[in-house]
Amino acid sequence: MEDAIWNVWMYDGHDGAVRALERTCTDIAARCYDMAESRLMLLLRRRPDWAEAWNKAATLYYLQDRDDESVSAIHRTLQIEPRHFGALCGLGEILRAQGENEAACLAFERALRVHPQMEIVRKTLDSLRPVQ
Repeated sequence: MEDAIWNVWMYDGHDGAVRALERTCTDIAARCYDMAESRLMLLLRRRPDWAEAWNKAATLYYLQDRDDESVSAIHRTLQIEPRHFGALCGLGEILRAQGENEAACLAFERALRVHPQMEIVRKTLDSLRPVQ
């Protein structure tokens, strides 16, 4: 089921946009971050309401330790697709790394409400909650 959701998010009615996002993913995996960012900026100008393109931008910025830009891209992703559990998890990870455990818990809890089968997120959340 999760794969089916990702397939929907990766789809856009314009074949060129899908190919550009796939190339961006390849660039990110190869650590060709400048090329990935150039592709994403062009893509987002053409498809500003494509949540997954914004999510990929958030991922790219996260990998470059550009947390503020990543969070901004995550917020844009969530404006378009509030159920984007990947973006919610990314936000949780950034907040956790910044020591904002309470806010991180909220992001992870929201992700679990959308996709309750994410056991690793549940374990992360359990580790962040204070012992009572």
